[in-house]
Amino acid sequence: MNLNALKYFLEVAKCKSIRRASERQHVAASAISRQISALEHELDCVLLDRRSDGVMLTEAGERLWKHGLKIEAQLQLVQSDIDDLRSLNRGSIRITTVEGITENFLPDILTEFNQLYPEVTFDITVASRDETVDALDRYEADIGFVYDFAHHHAIETFAHYHQPLLAFVPPGHPLSDGTKVELDVLLTHVHVLPDDSFGISQLVKRVAKKAKAKVAPAARSNLLQFLRSYALRNQAVIFVPVQGVYTELTTGTLVPVNLECAAFVHRQLSIARRRQRALSPGTELFAKFAEERFSLWEDRDQQALSAARDKWWAPPKESL
Repeated sequence: MNLNALKYFLEVAKCKSIRRASERQHVAASAISRQISALEHELDCVLLDRRSDGVMLTEAGERLWKHGLKIEAQLQLVQSDIDDLRSLNRGSIRITTVEGITENFLPDILTEFNQLYPEVTFDITVASRDETVDALDRYEADIGFVYDFAHHHAIETFAHYHQPLLAFVPPGHPLSDGTKVELDVLLTHVHVLPDDSFGISQLVKRVAKKAKAKVAPAARSNLLQFLRSYALRNQAVIFVPVQGVYTELTTGTLVPVNLECAAFVHRQLSIARRRQRALSPGTELFAKFAEERFSLWEDRDQQALSAARDKWWAPPKESL
């Protein structure tokens, strides 16, 4: 099989358009079309249903796409291994991650890692938990960072960072003084949530259902950054781990709520990989590097949270 033709087919399948695949690969659309036609002739089947608004995979195309993703991942591993032979710890690492760690933890450890291994490059995609799992399953990522991983037949986790789900509000909010509150009462205040592909939203809704509480977010988004900005402007409650608002917490623009919810306490961030997939030495090295820094950042999170509570929460009144 012509591997170049397979590469173009996978790109077309991803883009659902020969034109867009041509733009991404910097190759003429006619050349890509000829390569795929040759592949169809070689396999004696039709791979693409060509339409005026793009292309759709036929049943044969769907099967080739699934096998092709595995072949592509193995070829990338071969390239990475050869790179490692030429220069130890060299190559590219593809990471798909939830947004909650992209402002502080992940940039920090990537910077630290690159100071030690400057020839390693990173390709970072930010996605929801469900999308991260899908990317690992489709061999589109080498490793992923996910919250609240439960079970997937093709995915496994191998390192964990304790990150409880918390609620935060802007200073001046009625709950910014440390008043104890349970979830059903908290949800009567204006609140925001990520979309349903996020573990945060799934957990809040699951716990609220048990408490027979109404979940009615004033805003929903697939970007935590937008939700933070909305919450700040509208005195709204936002549900995130400390890492999701680390900067706002340490600068005093968001304040922790004294929320009593046991179900939120044991939440964790995990490093995930596709089961039985061999990782390149560089990827293995980085995953271990990240895992070793989990405990350090857990301490930083707790220190930032404690400092904010000491600053904003009113001390309990002494009984007479």
